Amino acid sequence: MRRVLTPKRPIMTLTRTLQNALPWPQPNRGLMLRAVLLLGLCELVRTGLYVGFLPQQLAAHGLPLSAAGLAWTVHYASDTLCRSPGGHLVERYGLRRVLLIGCAVSLLCVLLMQLVPYAWLLVPLAALHGAALSPLWPAVMTLSSVRADSDQQPKAVAVVSAAAGPFTGLGFLGIGTLSSLHFASGADSRLHTLGGWPLAILLLAQTLALLLTLGLSAVRLHTGEPARAAPPAQLRRTLLFLMPAALIQTLALSVLALVIRNFADDIHLGQWGLNGVMAAGALSAYLLLGYTSRLAGRYGAQPLLVAGLLLAALGMGLMATLPPLWGYVLLAVLLGTGYACLLPGWGGLVASLLPQENRAASWGMVMTVENAGMATGPLLGTVAAGVSLRAPFLLSMVLLLLTAAVYLWPSRRSGT
Repeated sequence: MRRVLTPKRPIMTLTRTLQNALPWPQPNRGLMLRAVLLLGLCELVRTGLYVGFLPQQLAAHGLPLSAAGLAWTVHYASDTLCRSPGGHLVERYGLRRVLLIGCAVSLLCVLLMQLVPYAWLLVPLAALHGAALSPLWPAVMTLSSVRADSDQQPKAVAVVSAAAGPFTGLGFLGIGTLSSLHFASGADSRLHTLGGWPLAILLLAQTLALLLTLGLSAVRLHTGEPARAAPPAQLRRTLLFLMPAALIQTLALSVLALVIRNFADDIHLGQWGLNGVMAAGALSAYLLLGYTSRLAGRYGAQPLLVAGLLLAALGMGLMATLPPLWGYVLLAVLLGTGYACLLPGWGGLVASLLPQENRAASWGMVMTVENAGMATGPLLGTVAAGVSLRAPFLLSMVLLLLTAAVYLWPSRRSGT
């Protein structure tokens, strides 16, 4: 008798396929999914609060937009400076305790920011919020690498990095859109003044993140093997070897952050065209990530990192030639391919070189440099845009090529 497939069977098959695609062994998948969701929710709240909600909230109260910009800068600087100490705290006191306190403090900061009567009070709250979130990225990235098999570590780190992207987009677009509708409604109530639905969603997301930390009990950030301690001099050489890629992979992309919209208008691409180009690049990166992660495991992380840097440099350089409008879609796919190589290449290189002992603190130092690149890129981009329309892309290309040269240099084949 012929069996009839029920709608439930394809769903179960798809679920098993997605689970098998994860880079962690079966016993660790539930833990890693909770950790990634925790990271994503905190990124949603961070982006939604400082980019989507707070500027409109302050404007509704007659406060200057610069106050929101200052709050974001202070928050980001605090997070950047505290990442290495935050990783050390996780190593010393455990994942659950540190992240539980961090999420509780973050929840308090999100709530208090809507109650402060003066803009200057946002600064210490934003700084406290940044410090509270600082252990999160080093902890989750370290956990993702040590809970994966050695040949799956590049993919594990890349999956965590890529998984945070949609949450950041939800914070930027979702909370931003809700906030626009909320403050445009002109309703007169205490709940509306405090923030209504946008604030409620932010608080709910941060509360869910807080609850997720309760499922991280008895989690270790190392394997059962003896810790691989590195001599201080060797650790310094390893970190110095990693710094160029840590800085440039974020800086080269963030160079375009503040100028890309004006660039799209100047070439008559428009907002919707820009959205389509960015979607093409992001989609190509996500679709290729599984394949490039396998390449990193087979041929090594450093060659794939170099390939990613070179492909991204080529894409940036061709963008500067100002091709026809349809050409930007193809170049976005090229850039997406470059970053699909760069993410597992970079993650695998870091995971293979950092010592087991104090890995979260070491990863925090690397991520401090990554954040520095993200923070300085927009400033360099605006300066370059003042020179010419092509200059930000050429600057990004040069930075990527110089970084690729560092990792192609024969004497720099290892960080030890």
